Amino acid sequence: MSLSPLRFARTLRYLRPWQVVGRVVASIRLKWGLTRLPGPPANLEKRLVPRMPYPLHEPWNTREGILCGRLCFLNETADLGQPIDWNAGEQSLLWRFNLHYFHYLHLLEPSERIALCRSWTKANPPGTGVSWHPYPTSLRVVNWCRAGLEDADLLTSLYRQAAFLYRNLETYICGNHLLENARALVVAGCFFEGQGEAPRWLKKGLDIYRSETREQILPDGCHYERSPMYHALMLEGYLDGLNVLPPDHPDRKWILQTVRRMGDALMTFVRPDGRLALFNDATDEIALPPEHLIQYLNQVTPFKPRAPWALPDAGYYAFGRDDIHLVIDGGPAGPDHLMAHAHADVFSYELSVAGKPFVVDSGVFEYPAGAMRDYVRSTAAHNTVSVDGVDQIECWDSFRVARRDAPCDVTFTVGANGMHFGGAYEGYAKLIGDELIHRRSVEVDAGTRTVTVEDRVDGQGSHEVLSRIHLHPDVTVMEEKDRFILIDGDSRCKLKVIRGELRWEEGWYCPRFGERIPNRVAVVCGGTSLPSVLTYRIDY
Repeated sequence: MSLSPLRFARTLRYLRPWQVVGRVVASIRLKWGLTRLPGPPANLEKRLVPRMPYPLHEPWNTREGILCGRLCFLNETADLGQPIDWNAGEQSLLWRFNLHYFHYLHLLEPSERIALCRSWTKANPPGTGVSWHPYPTSLRVVNWCRAGLEDADLLTSLYRQAAFLYRNLETYICGNHLLENARALVVAGCFFEGQGEAPRWLKKGLDIYRSETREQILPDGCHYERSPMYHALMLEGYLDGLNVLPPDHPDRKWILQTVRRMGDALMTFVRPDGRLALFNDATDEIALPPEHLIQYLNQVTPFKPRAPWALPDAGYYAFGRDDIHLVIDGGPAGPDHLMAHAHADVFSYELSVAGKPFVVDSGVFEYPAGAMRDYVRSTAAHNTVSVDGVDQIECWDSFRVARRDAPCDVTFTVGANGMHFGGAYEGYAKLIGDELIHRRSVEVDAGTRTVTVEDRVDGQGSHEVLSRIHLHPDVTVMEEKDRFILIDGDSRCKLKVIRGELRWEEGWYCPRFGERIPNRVAVVCGGTSLPSVLTYRIDY
């Protein structure tokens, strides 16, 4: 979706002033090298011994590939040579960010780690280029500290990186970026305990955590950007804080309470196959696999999380048994000032049957603006209703949202015999007019083993109303009389349209960055006269 002055104005009205001014100031400081760094103290030494081993996660690279300069990020491989071309100018910004994260450092032998880090320091003078953007700097600081580097020259570089970050915090972005800044300051502050500026880093990092937690971690435990992937990443950051702080530190108590709430919330998003639901810019591979994150949580706290099923502040609702797992997105797309990872997916859902995903979110293919970015954020890419082909919220560029609205009149009940979800969405009235309102109800009956979805669109005039159901690529479809049999190996369920007409179209399933897999999409079509009522049932 292209930029227009009106769309830009509709986006700008939701931003906080510092989000606009601060971004300009930060760009100028980084471009012109205006940050002045203090000299590191003499005889720097590592003073951090974590209480528990750090979790290790690198889905793309191998030791052999790194040593020959052939690196892979976001499922795209590039030959950067030896010594490594740290600029990697032909790659996307996110790919280059990943290069400078150093998540892969643990794959190398100690001497190889030292050589690679020295190569980086030689090619990346302080404050220059993409490598010194505060976000990759934050993750690199954490990974270098996790690696336990002890050589004097690398300790000096690490100290300068933390000092630079301390002076270039992403307060103008907020959200997960600022929490990553905080984690890096806490970890570096403990790593260089008592040396030079380290106590100030630790204090600043904890100050950010205290102030941001009140806003970013909702009362139900979910991160306010409402992306399961970013929720998992933020939970790991809080756990790192617990892992490095002294046992008697006064901040441990409230952080412990926070991670337990976040751990419970995480379980709501974990599908029976062990992967996260793919709402709102969530993909596999980026965050720790849920199993490993829960293990880290158990080691650091200890605590065994349980899904609460209802996250009313975030707007996610779930129902789970041995034979069925359902998660519905019934909340706002994100905080109004930070919609970077929002999708037009009000009332969309994911459904697993007999442990396998059958109805899925489309995920995310890439972050750069373009046709695929537009697709995965669109209403048509989700399991909900579109009217006249218009998206529920006005997503544009890579991370922007102009007009938006949130569901209302949401109800959720769960009992021994199943669950009921209901809600209304009035956003189409603002986008299209005609007093349009979409109401959805989802009913799970455990006795009859059915999921019934009913959509009703009221308003004036004539409008095309479509309800889509995106099937996992492994699901095959067989037609049987008045219904369709959905099959994945030994697991199967039946789809029957009760009100409306069914047609099929092709979609994309993007469970990992850089990967798009064709999948079948069932489209339930209504008449053009309102009210339009569409109903379908899935027998599991």
